[in-house]
Amino acid sequence: MSSFQSILLCLISFSVFGQSNSISVVPFTLENNGIYIYCKINETDSLKFLFDTGADGTVINGQSLEKLNLKIDSQTLNIGSNGSNMVDVSSSNTILFGGITATGVPLPIIPYETTQFDGVFGTNLMSKHIIEIDYDKSELRFYEISSYQNDLKSYEKFKIHYVENYPTIKSALWVNGKKYSGFFGLDTGADNTLTISPFYSVKNKFEEKMKKIGLAISQGSDGSKYESPVVLAPEIHLGNKSLYEVPIDLSQSASGVHATKEIAGFYGNSILKRFNIVLDLKNEFIYLKLNKNLYTAFY
Repeated sequence: MSSFQSILLCLISFSVFGQSNSISVVPFTLENNGIYIYCKINETDSLKFLFDTGADGTVINGQSLEKLNLKIDSQTLNIGSNGSNMVDVSSSNTILFGGITATGVPLPIIPYETTQFDGVFGTNLMSKHIIEIDYDKSELRFYEISSYQNDLKSYEKFKIHYVENYPTIKSALWVNGKKYSGFFGLDTGADNTLTISPFYSVKNKFEEKMKKIGLAISQGSDGSKYESPVVLAPEIHLGNKSLYEVPIDLSQSASGVHATKEIAGFYGNSILKRFNIVLDLKNEFIYLKLNKNLYTAFY
């Protein structure tokens, strides 16, 4: 676990002929495959947030609650990857990230069993901008949706399909010469490569067809834990790109997001970090381009 550091988030503007100007550039650190940025909540600055495309809401880590003066005024049902639970909510807050201010933001309080971060930055804040995730420069660039016109010819374009508010794309596995396709979630908040949902795994008998190489312990935001077999996937297809001999988790979750029958699996950031990303959640598109992380180890 890295030591807590206070970082001033700067609003940086630049002008390049033929390209849109970003309204904010936010530096990030990549730690254990997670994207971390610093935000200000109400009057409390330098709070460390996990940038998580697998979370549809922005939340506060219960371990950090003493840092903030939040008004807890309601409760909500938190649906995690492995299960669900009722959590407290502070219904209206102001969040500052880079030069951008979001007001009236509800903040559920999730009892994560870690002090590594203060909160999770969810898609409710991402969808208001087009965001370039640049792993080569370690920065997030936020743009106005209506005026964005950067050249994306070097990127591969994917249509986003929402399944119960979860962003997914069409993708496929190749196992023993057979193609298994479906909708796969995009989860920058997960530190692994790919988690296959129990329904999809059992339906296609993946535990029998792929070599078992270990076990993984998963914990959802509801606090539940379970053990999953880790198998070696011969080939993963993301559009016209292929990754080979990838260790993946076969989820054993009985409830929560991972147990859905509509999503085949969930890409974690050990895969997604290999691509520079342009994220346009409002218009339902994501663009991927291979970057310097392509040949880094999966674990």
